[in-house]
Amino acid sequence: MFVAAIAAADAALAGIIGNAAIACQAVLTFRSYTGIVRQGPDLAQPARPVPARPLHRGIEFDDVWFRYGPDRPWVLRGVSFTVPSGRAVALVGRNGAGKSTLVKLVCRFYDPECGRILWDGTDLRDMDLAGLRDRISAVFQDYMSYELTAAENIAVGDLSRAADEPLRAAARRAGIDETLAGLPKGYQTLLTRAYFDLADKEDPQTGVLLSGGQWQRVALARAFLRGGRDVAILDEPSSGLDAETEYEIHSALRAHREGRTTILISHRLNAVRNADTIVVLADGVVAELGSHEALMARGGRYARLFSLQAQGFADQLPEAAPSLVSEGRR
Repeated sequence: MFVAAIAAADAALAGIIGNAAIACQAVLTFRSYTGIVRQGPDLAQPARPVPARPLHRGIEFDDVWFRYGPDRPWVLRGVSFTVPSGRAVALVGRNGAGKSTLVKLVCRFYDPECGRILWDGTDLRDMDLAGLRDRISAVFQDYMSYELTAAENIAVGDLSRAADEPLRAAARRAGIDETLAGLPKGYQTLLTRAYFDLADKEDPQTGVLLSGGQWQRVALARAFLRGGRDVAILDEPSSGLDAETEYEIHSALRAHREGRTTILISHRLNAVRNADTIVVLADGVVAELGSHEALMARGGRYARLFSLQAQGFADQLPEAAPSLVSEGRR
């Protein structure tokens, strides 16, 4: 009886210690949560912000300089160009040239250290921040995957359009509707396995994990849900997709950006050749600027990169596929 009593006391003490550890972790998590929600804005806010109005003329980068810290190298060094309203502008260049930094400045995640970014002549720093971001739709190369249901993962793009039909329409345009509808609970399936302790962890209805390409389509659907915004930012929107799916997605994106102001970033230069203007960045400056035809005729940096990519594909084509080559050129 004494031994049994010792064993029971030991088990009870272990349970108390375990529950205390869980409670401590919960308190620390809640403390982090309250610290985040109480955190003030990290960007300077004007006392009387200018309302964010529809874009009519365009977005102008005027001698923009930026670096991620006072002791860090300059990412952008005097960048100047214009994104005309209703036109598509592509940003190309090697890794680290400053392409993603530019679009983050447009969304005002950061402010330039020197120079200005103008929205129809108004400095972004003088505009209402929430109103500015509400006029932008974006797909970033480091897109988010939320531990929520499939429907909620798309709905966070625009909660005002979280009804079933807009969600399904956006998913169809991104080519992910059939996949999400075929999940154990359809669009109400959790896209995570983090909560398996709420039910049998072997039950597929507890949650499902998507592949990288499928997650990228969900991120695209999130952007499609925000249709009608003034500016669409597409930062490597198809980097994780196979060739056939990439073609389908870029066809949908071309239709999506028709007549809409678009900033497009891609290392696959064939995906940006139809842009109205191509801005080639190198070492934080604008090295070349013009249409695909004009840049190819110039024979500079862009023409060299495009030719290298095209040659890499051409070397792998079978001799019996001339029709495919001509179709790809069209």
